[in-house]
Amino acid sequence: MSATKNKPTEVTPPEKSLFKSLQDFCASIKFAIILLVCIALGSILGTVIRQGAGQDEYLSLYSESTYRVITLLDLNDVYHSPWFIALLFLFAINLTLCTLNRFMPIFRGDKKVFVPEESALASMSMNFRADTNADDANLSAMLKGYQCTYSGAEGKVFQKGALSKYGVLLIHTSIMLILIGGFVGLVAGFKGFMVLQKGDTKSTIAIGGERPREKPLGFSLKCKEFQVSFYPNGAPKDYVSTVEVIEGGQTILEKQIRVNEPLSYKGIHIYQASYGSTPSFSFTIGGEHVTLKEKETYRKENIVMMPIRFEQNIHNFGPGVMVAYLDQGEPRTVWFLKNVERFNEKSIQGIPVRFEDVQENLFTGLSVSKDPGIWIVWAGFAFILLGLYINFFLYHRRIYVRKIAGMYLVAGVAMKNKEAFKKEFYELRRKFDGISS
Repeated sequence: MSATKNKPTEVTPPEKSLFKSLQDFCASIKFAIILLVCIALGSILGTVIRQGAGQDEYLSLYSESTYRVITLLDLNDVYHSPWFIALLFLFAINLTLCTLNRFMPIFRGDKKVFVPEESALASMSMNFRADTNADDANLSAMLKGYQCTYSGAEGKVFQKGALSKYGVLLIHTSIMLILIGGFVGLVAGFKGFMVLQKGDTKSTIAIGGERPREKPLGFSLKCKEFQVSFYPNGAPKDYVSTVEVIEGGQTILEKQIRVNEPLSYKGIHIYQASYGSTPSFSFTIGGEHVTLKEKETYRKENIVMMPIRFEQNIHNFGPGVMVAYLDQGEPRTVWFLKNVERFNEKSIQGIPVRFEDVQENLFTGLSVSKDPGIWIVWAGFAFILLGLYINFFLYHRRIYVRKIAGMYLVAGVAMKNKEAFKKEFYELRRKFDGISS
């Protein structure tokens, strides 16, 4: 009966509220792992599935049902999709809550520093007793480089390397900065393409994707010159675009753009991405010399014609161009062969048309991009390097000095790099022994 009466009453911990449970889950490592796995899977899909292509290209690679799934889940533009941005946002919340839970007690000063009891100090792996009456000046001299964080009648507490406690905080902050920088780049940045022939001036770029669009730059680019040099085997050696930036009707700057040597203006970077050529065709139409590009329409009096297809060599007869024209409102086509006399001149609507020559006009392909969040990302990488240095090369240690009946009980503790601290603690003991003798 007495045993039953003396049995301690079990205390049931109070139930957590739904909000508190949700907050704890959002700050948990488990939630972080789930989010990181989902982000990694999304990134893999964004790498495997071609991003920003047109409908025809996707249908040439996948079945129609697969294409519908791709468009439904925004897998053709993963990194701009709502679900991927939501994952990054949730990860940022998780990281913020985790950081606050870990470091708020330090910032609030909840952890009080004090000198432990004699029994606790004696149980530490590194401790010794010193029969000395060293004063505060002697202690400070022996513990040079250490900061006194507590001083009382019973003793003192010294510490060194307190900055190492904030290495993890810097790493967390760096990840937040990288996420913020990436989000800024997604929302406010862009990447497009521009094609220029010598003498062309354009102020917009083409941005591809499911719904291609043009974006104005706020200034114009003019291709002043474009040159290509080749190796003896025909491979391109170098291609250079001389580009002018024109704003307000005035040339602001001029620069030669090469691969890995971009032009930068107002945070927009213009890279040399590719080059190619388009043919232009010289005709004599009713005695008039006319130059037409592919799919360019010529209209005059009763004749309407357009070069629609070019072949460099037709059945070993040399270059030829197919021309479409209207014959009493009906579309018809005819081939012109430059090197065959009977096929280089035709009569269209009673007007003689002669194919004189074909020229290859080089064009430069420029990649144009803007990423306003890049500097935030670089700051994040700088923080992560600093955090890793602090975390791996600095370590926090404490030395407790307790006064006990005319002597000192000295004990030390370090959470990591204990071998280095062991040597440091041994040197401290030698200093105390030197004073005692």
